[in-house]
Amino acid sequence: MDDWVFVDTCIWASFFAKSSSPEKAVVDDLLDNDRVALVGPIVAEVLLGFRRKDQADWVASRLRLAHYVEANWDDWRAASETGRELAARNHRLPISDLVLAAVARRCNAAVYTTDPHFDLLPDLRRYRPGD
Repeated sequence: MDDWVFVDTCIWASFFAKSSSPEKAVVDDLLDNDRVALVGPIVAEVLLGFRRKDQADWVASRLRLAHYVEANWDDWRAASETGRELAARNHRLPISDLVLAAVARRCNAAVYTTDPHFDLLPDLRRYRPGD
């Protein structure tokens, strides 16, 4: 799992919307190397982005190429703890981001994102193409 990369919703949005985006090329490479991982809240966010069922079904078939990791009890607890700590500093993160971070930490995996929320989690491994 050390080489897995959890891909965030913002990256998937570019992947599916722009066939020539740099994110698409990176995710295609990660998929080819069996390194992409997903967690439930990200799957739901991505699929909610498609209005038509046939589009969402096609996207779901692509997402099935990734490793799927269930968030467990400890992940949910860790997500809520991180959320409370950040809220005490006036930073409110979506639960999907908090769960993604908790699962990635448990799996010792990186997160590929452009979402600045994740900058608030300096101990989280980030995937940066080209590094």
